[in-house]
Amino acid sequence: MRFTISEIASATGGEVFGRDVPVDGVTIDSRLVRPGELFVPIVAERDGHDYIGAALQAGAAGYLTSGPIEAATAILVGDTSAALTAVGVHARSRLPDRVVAITGSVGKTSVKDLLAAVTAPTWRTTASVGSFNNELGVPLTLANATDETEVAIVEMGARGRGHVTALCDVARPTVGVVTVVAGVHLEQFHTLDGVAAAKAELVRALPASGTAVLNADDERVAAMASATEATVVSFGVRGGDVRAEGIALDSDLQARFTLRSPWGSAPVRLAVAGEHQVTNALGAA
Repeated sequence: MRFTISEIASATGGEVFGRDVPVDGVTIDSRLVRPGELFVPIVAERDGHDYIGAALQAGAAGYLTSGPIEAATAILVGDTSAALTAVGVHARSRLPDRVVAITGSVGKTSVKDLLAAVTAPTWRTTASVGSFNNELGVPLTLANATDETEVAIVEMGARGRGHVTALCDVARPTVGVVTVVAGVHLEQFHTLDGVAAAKAELVRALPASGTAVLNADDERVAAMASATEATVVSFGVRGGDVRAEGIALDSDLQARFTLRSPWGSAPVRLAVAGEHQVTNALGAA
């Protein structure tokens, strides 16, 4: 997405030092800077401010900073991580209301990739890169959407209660897909019900005009239907509005089946291996 430095400064409450130049996209990794991007130095195990010089040498058009002001164009902010979130919120305001968020203990990335493959022939689609699903990845996905994006697909992970809610505050999804609740990160959530409560934050965040897409084969996910005023569409191998019949695997373990739904039926052959991908494909359908 193309911004001006003054636009970014307004969104973040920052102060501009240097020229008001355009920037095209955002990155937090100085090794991956493309010419014209905005570099955001994150303070974590390493201090990203130490790599501002490398980012500028790689062609960054400007950078955020909460510390030193080096050459070129800078925006001084109080906290670069919070400023990145603000950039994501601003980028979301420039996108249409066709934003899909996907969460769940497993299958998020597969559903995201399958959904992007389904939507791309019809709508200009932007999707999370890899597993960019946290407080850094979600705003980066939004900020790096093309200006022509018609569908944005964001993956949402959670390391604790409230994390998905915070990501929804940035992405404001209109469609939410929940894949499955499983015993992942129990050190944070303690019980499967705790995991379910965290994933249900996506469903609760949807507007009444939105759509919740829920796995009917997982009782904890199916129960999330009561947590939203949005329209609910269920999917599953054993049941649901969108379901698979006649599942068969070929010699490459790629599934073929007939997809049944209230909107019609269609034969499907997956290009990815594994019977578990059938459920992921139904969630994307």
